[in-house]
Amino acid sequence: MSQPFKLTTGNLAVLAAFSACLSTALGGSAFVAVRFLVTETEPVTVAFLRNVIPAFVLTAIALVIVRRWPSPRELLVMGAMGALFFGGLQLIFSNALVFTTSSRGALAYTTAPFMTLLIAAMFGIERPTRMKIIGIVVATLGVVVALGQSVGAPPNAWIGDGMILVGALITSVYGVWSNRALQRHSPLVAVVAGVVPASALLYLVALGTGAPTFAPELSRTGWIAVAFLGFAAAVISYTLWLWALRYTTPTLVSVALPMNPLMALVWGGLLLDEQVTASMIAGFALVIAGIAITNWRSRAPASSP
Repeated sequence: MSQPFKLTTGNLAVLAAFSACLSTALGGSAFVAVRFLVTETEPVTVAFLRNVIPAFVLTAIALVIVRRWPSPRELLVMGAMGALFFGGLQLIFSNALVFTTSSRGALAYTTAPFMTLLIAAMFGIERPTRMKIIGIVVATLGVVVALGQSVGAPPNAWIGDGMILVGALITSVYGVWSNRALQRHSPLVAVVAGVVPASALLYLVALGTGAPTFAPELSRTGWIAVAFLGFAAAVISYTLWLWALRYTTPTLVSVALPMNPLMALVWGGLLLDEQVTASMIAGFALVIAGIAITNWRSRAPASSP
């Protein structure tokens, strides 16, 4: 008779890696949806809609199932970090994709693992092993190769690429910080504590700039893109990402980010007619090699029973 499946530490790490990959696959597809939407409405509107949907959906769920909430002080800190990550990051991405393509933006975002490793090492959360450093250097080299040539890129793509790099830094800071917070509170609580203040912040920014909020003038395809961003790329993706951070290290979660450019390359080429160059493919191959190197012998051998 087969033995029942048990959630051991090793199994949780595997599930965390799978969750991170699924989350980033949805995130990469979101680059394409955002790139499409910024041609129909204001970038801040796109960022607001992506946050307000999970704010309503996940808050309703959390109020029913969550029994232990953070203290007011913890909520204040989580809210400030969440507003920066969920709100600020999406605002940066929405504006960046006015200048660059979804595939280039997603490739630039894969610099986050290198930043995460540096920040985690600075705070003593994670030891920068030789294989991790080599793997992340290889992956970062892949990004440089992919973005180094301007064939097929918009005239001011470098502006958008640079903004995405700032977004990668924000992701790294939040990933390292939230790793500790998630040891005390569930991913659902962390997401709710982030998207609610982020939505409020983006709503105020939209009002201040005269951008529409709940009722932008979008095509039918635009509303489908909004639904995808709000539910698949936010409700599901955010929860999976934070769940992964709870059960493995920040760097090993962040190396799943190359799923972003893979999805962006595929869907950007199919849906937006974005040009996929040889340098992009070569760069992506280096990124995948970097993932493999970073995870090589990353787990200690299991102890004998």
